[in-house]
Amino acid sequence: MSEIVRGVNFKSYLFASLVAGYVMMGVDLMLDGFLGLFGTYRTYIELIKLWGIFKGLEDWVMAVGHMANSVVLALVFVYPTIYERLPGRKGLVKGISFGVLWHIVVLMVLVITAFGGARFIKEFLSMPLKEHVSLFLLHVVWGGVLGWLYTKDNT
Repeated sequence: MSEIVRGVNFKSYLFASLVAGYVMMGVDLMLDGFLGLFGTYRTYIELIKLWGIFKGLEDWVMAVGHMANSVVLALVFVYPTIYERLPGRKGLVKGISFGVLWHIVVLMVLVITAFGGARFIKEFLSMPLKEHVSLFLLHVVWGGVLGWLYTKDNT
């Protein structure tokens, strides 16, 4: 386990990942409809309802799941080998670059799993283009905030 976090400022990582997840979700909610974009929150709720196992708790499941994803997936960003190879000296540029790359990786995984027959993913991929653009912008926001707030050094 220590090999995974060696070189990671754990306190900064935890803070940055939680705030970045919160900001990403907040931007989506507050800018719902801006330029015909955002509001993907509702789409996620509808997808969660497809499962039928969280009846009445969809909002909570979405919010908690999103924050957990932000924390877990930010580990990729702060992993020293990846962090050092991202463009920029530090901060915002690294984070925005990561957000763009992360979105590309997410799309690749979604397409592969959809071709494999995953019904949930097929539903997700069939969203209107504006929602895909919104998700791209939200991943850029998430990465940007993550990079802006994360400091590699413990000082």
